Amino acid sequence: MLRKEIWHILRDQLSFILVILSPLLLLFTMGFAFSIDIKNVKVAFLDQDQSPTSRQYLARLRSTESLDLGYQASSYQQIERWFLSDKIRAAVVIPSDFGEDILAGRTAGLQIIIDGTSPSTAEHAIRHIALTTENFAAQLLSARLAQASIPLTELSPIDLRLRTWYNPSMKFTVGMIPALVAIVMSMPAMAATLAITREREWGTMEQLIVTPIRRAELLVGKLIPYIFTGLISVLLCVAMAVFVFHVPFRGNLLLYMLLSADFLFASLSIALMLSAVIDNQQVAMMASMLIFLFSGFFMSGLLLPLASMGPEVKMESMMLPTTHFVIISRGVFTKGQGLEALWGYAAFLLGIGVVFLFLSMLLFKKKLA
Repeated sequence: MLRKEIWHILRDQLSFILVILSPLLLLFTMGFAFSIDIKNVKVAFLDQDQSPTSRQYLARLRSTESLDLGYQASSYQQIERWFLSDKIRAAVVIPSDFGEDILAGRTAGLQIIIDGTSPSTAEHAIRHIALTTENFAAQLLSARLAQASIPLTELSPIDLRLRTWYNPSMKFTVGMIPALVAIVMSMPAMAATLAITREREWGTMEQLIVTPIRRAELLVGKLIPYIFTGLISVLLCVAMAVFVFHVPFRGNLLLYMLLSADFLFASLSIALMLSAVIDNQQVAMMASMLIFLFSGFFMSGLLLPLASMGPEVKMESMMLPTTHFVIISRGVFTKGQGLEALWGYAAFLLGIGVVFLFLSMLLFKKKLA
């Protein structure tokens, strides 16, 4: 019996993958998910002062790996456009009298604008900008105290003013619930994975084989009902997010439903491809859980921003439909983003759906063996 089971695991590809390779895949995914520190948060700056002091402060901000100060804005309008297009997560605004006030011994104003869509990233940006600002202020205080005998209580070189956009209260649910919609909407795909395997196990595939229906018609006929029923679930999820968790919905509901259908098409196409090559319902369910649930939960940007991931992991994450819908859902819910900001993610989802539906048609054989 031992010899029989060993040969079965080694000769059966699915058993080999599930028994030997799947634990490695899960360890790889979870290891990266839980060991990655947030860093390289995209930060813009608007230097209205252009003084040596302001340039010295910006150089101090650039010196930390936690922040990527790579966007120089010319106006508040440009900062807003970058926020809406998800290019930045924070912005530092230096007023025109920043350097003059510091040199004159007056309190200098400094504004930080935070994107509250992702609270964990926002808190990271606030913490590191504030820490860098405090260190810079301490350096200025030390220099001034060395030059003159001034009481420390009279010195307050920087007045740090914080402003959070899209999620002023920094509520965790405002950024998390829209992203969780993308995770829970993987359940229809997991159910669709059983669409063909169930036919084989229940013996009803024979009835389909003798009909004149073609492979493409059979697959599309199984796909469309899951999309429509999935959209009903999307509506219920939006209602729960708004009325139960009190998450504001600032976008267009019709556009959100259209983009949700795009996401369902992509994920269901992957599910059909799995069901076309897997004969057992339990194996099909396990494979779909690995792709849609575990990988989607840990690699979609739900818990950690994609910018914190390495290039290889980030590339793998972008191949998951859930990753794109997390961005879409957060953008429509909290920012009110339109198609002009989200069309790239929508197009990628459509491409995933077309490719995997085509693969399903190629791999599905309308016969029992």
